[in-house]
Amino acid sequence: MSITPSTPDADLAVPATASARAQEVVLALAAIGHDITGAIEELTGRADLTGNVPGLILCGLSLRGPLRPRDLMEVTHLTSGGLTKQLDHLEAEGLIKRRFGTLRDDRRASIVSLTTSGQRAATQIGEAVESRFVELRGVLSRIETLLGE
Repeated sequence: MSITPSTPDADLAVPATASARAQEVVLALAAIGHDITGAIEELTGRADLTGNVPGLILCGLSLRGPLRPRDLMEVTHLTSGGLTKQLDHLEAEGLIKRRFGTLRDDRRASIVSLTTSGQRAATQIGEAVESRFVELRGVLSRIETLLGE
């Protein structure tokens, strides 16, 4: 998969208006997002991990260690109910585990951590993004051009 500009000479032409430049930024971000999600699916073999939220949860847990759901709400910007649905799915897939009653001051609280499969998936997500660094640099360069005008 490759990132293609919205017009054949989009890398050369900078739109004149701020609104048009902002629209070009949206297109550039969408293109790289599409490219990265394709790379994630290709590497993991899992379409359900290509959305933003599963990746944010898995990478957040991988980088920060076990977290409380409220900490994951800050990472994902989801409501409690939305996060619960995502955690239920990831737990059913064997990517995370939740332990309840582990906090001294709140026995109802849970801690979310990665399973071995979840850590592998987070690593693969990182590798998929890393495999697209050249494309990312090109998009970032284009965005810098658009923002600089």
